[in-house]
Amino acid sequence: LPIYDVDKIDTNGTATHFIDYNAGVGVYPVYAICDDGTNAYWVTNATSGATTKLTVYGKPLTGSSASTADEFKVFDNTQVISNAAMEYVKQRLIICADNKIYECATAAASTPTLLYTNPSSSHVYTSVSASGSAIYISGYNGIQSTIQKFTVSNTGTLPTLTSSIVAAELPVGEIAHKIFKLFNPIFKLLYFIKYSKK
Repeated sequence: LPIYDVDKIDTNGTATHFIDYNAGVGVYPVYAICDDGTNAYWVTNATSGATTKLTVYGKPLTGSSASTADEFKVFDNTQVISNAAMEYVKQRLIICADNKIYECATAAASTPTLLYTNPSSSHVYTSVSASGSAIYISGYNGIQSTIQKFTVSNTGTLPTLTSSIVAAELPVGEIAHKIFKLFNPIFKLLYFIKYSKK
């Protein structure tokens, strides 16, 4: 379901509104959110002038929805999305927007690097994680799930790829919705199993 309202919960269990969008015409949900320990970052579509754009915002974790004055725009572009996944890994934001993967710094007015475009426009990226010197991204296309691998070089940069390395391919019908590092180099996979009737 689309998420328009994001709350933060402190150690005492108290919830505070952090992002409070009102669903309606011209208002888009929060498609993905993550944090780096200081700021939260999220992906949405936003209308600027007469143009709707993929937009990544940042906001201090100490903030609340009572004020948007502390929000800052990390970047936007002309893409309009319907799905996203993101994570702060290896001192950078990795943002999966529909079938595209971007790398970006966390500062305001940053310039993202397009790392990879999946040749299938219907590919859905679901999760980002890291282990060792690599970043792993799960996703699916129809009933086929894969985990793609992007290696970080000694200089700390990720290569721009025309094709990705497939680190794992799940059995047909199993959909990877979330990956995370359990302990190096093992990943825990959470997924739904789809069944099709003949």
